[in-house]
Amino acid sequence: MRIGVISDIHGNIAAFEAVLADGDEVGLDAYVFLGDLVFFGLHPQQCFDALLERSPLVCIKGNTDANLEEVDTFHPSSDFEKQLLEVLVDCDQHLSVEAKQEIASWPISTSKTLFGHHLLFCHGSPYHVSDKLVPDDTKCEVADRLEHETAELIFCGHTHMPGEFTIKGKHIVNVGAVGYSFDGDHRPSYAILEVDEEHLAIELRRVDYDHAGYRRELAQMANELPLFSGILYAIEHGKHQPMEKQKP
Repeated sequence: MRIGVISDIHGNIAAFEAVLADGDEVGLDAYVFLGDLVFFGLHPQQCFDALLERSPLVCIKGNTDANLEEVDTFHPSSDFEKQLLEVLVDCDQHLSVEAKQEIASWPISTSKTLFGHHLLFCHGSPYHVSDKLVPDDTKCEVADRLEHETAELIFCGHTHMPGEFTIKGKHIVNVGAVGYSFDGDHRPSYAILEVDEEHLAIELRRVDYDHAGYRRELAQMANELPLFSGILYAIEHGKHQPMEKQKP
């Protein structure tokens, strides 16, 4: 069985469709989604519809998915938070009630046994949507808790930096991001899990797409919602926008 494990789509339908086309080309049997589906992107409903059409085996709630549940209760206390609320409201207005209810129902982590292999799926960590699992991070509470997990393999996203590493002896795969990356490569990334009774293998893949077209769309939106300028920078450069370039 070949499974595409994807994360951090962030409303970028062009990048998501490129990943799905690549999955079709290599003959994937199913998908798992690790969170952050719609927020900070221009096409939230389209991304939701495209994901649900693939009937994923697992859907995980990410930190920005959880933000959608706060649209009526979030009270900004700074200019940045005011801009954040503007983007949140825009995303909320472009999603159906059914989509928001479905996303809110997703767990922050779940385990699944496939062909005798115990796998754990999460966004940040199995314990919180905003945790970051990174290589060599062994001196923290999350690492101590991971040491006691029984899963053979742990999949995560959130950092937008694909990689395969261990923490306290636990095999971790960060599948990277579909919507925009922070590792210096603007191309979407995802993982292919190949699994049967005797075999378990991981392939991290990069896929190109019309990022120039999406960049043009974002540039227009950034005039109305300034917070999109940071996403625009990530689409262009594949990394975080330096603080000195961020708009006040």
